[in-house]
Amino acid sequence: MRIKHRTKLRTKELRQLLENFSEQPNFIHQALRDPSSGKVWVERVVLDDKTKLYFVQNELWLVDMQKEVYPGLPALISKNIQLPEVVVDMGAVPYIANGADVMTPGIVNLNNQLNVGDLAVIIDQKNQVPLAVGRMLLSAEAIIAADKGRAIETLHYVGDQLWKLAKELSE
Repeated sequence: MRIKHRTKLRTKELRQLLENFSEQPNFIHQALRDPSSGKVWVERVVLDDKTKLYFVQNELWLVDMQKEVYPGLPALISKNIQLPEVVVDMGAVPYIANGADVMTPGIVNLNNQLNVGDLAVIIDQKNQVPLAVGRMLLSAEAIIAADKGRAIETLHYVGDQLWKLAKELSE
């Protein structure tokens, strides 16, 4: 993953980007919601595979991989973006931290409103810290009823290439 170019968004570009997320208000970074914060630094980083990363105040806000857009873990960890939560037991943590999908037996608690295709933040049971962002493969009802199988596809996790790149760029 190499950086092709890096630019600060103009006000017009930022306004257009925020309009794209008017249907998904939970994707809007807290710093962009608060007009009293003054001028907010928003930067777009384009990678060699055409993935776009958006940073707000040096914090990874959004990952735009052409086919899908999802929040960055740093913004979820700092609670600047909110997503429905799925809590996993501590036995699942090492696997998820290595990029594995979330399996139904590892899920301890989840939002009952989650449906197939929804995005969720995966949180560990003990520390209540976000480990990953994932896309639901089953609805909440199906997960509760199931006793085995994949439940959530992991899109971005602590320690992956995006995490390392975001950490490097924010320093």
